[in-house]
Amino acid sequence: MLKLTLALAALALAASCNQEPSAPKRNPRLPEPSALAATMQAMTADMEALKIKAQEGTLTLADVESLRMAHESIKTDQPTKPEDIKESFPGFAEAYLANLDNLYQAIKNQGDVEAQIEAFNAVISTCESCHQQHCPGPLERIGGIKAATLAS
Repeated sequence: MLKLTLALAALALAASCNQEPSAPKRNPRLPEPSALAATMQAMTADMEALKIKAQEGTLTLADVESLRMAHESIKTDQPTKPEDIKESFPGFAEAYLANLDNLYQAIKNQGDVEAQIEAFNAVISTCESCHQQHCPGPLERIGGIKAATLAS
């Protein structure tokens, strides 16, 4: 009987180890985020993940290319409340992408760490400028993404 119990326990353990982890549960009462909100959430997570690489000067061209491709849709994604989007938004979206291009060039030109940090922080400053006009809620979090300069 003990062998049967141990065999069943081992089988149950093996079966549970093969299961995919479940996705975090969403509150069903909250609406799905808009395409623009989802892109901005991804932008935030991506930039937070690359902050240390920026501070160390170890960002790669592939890192920035990946950001550029993943965030390109900011120009066309639908916002949660279209009526809240001001005429200045498309310019901010273009400026964000242009600053990613500038960051790419800083890395490509093998600029020193300080030049890469400056270019990285210019990308974040674009986000801050936009959010000052459009949606100030995440400004503190966005400011926290800036990479520390070497002089700091």
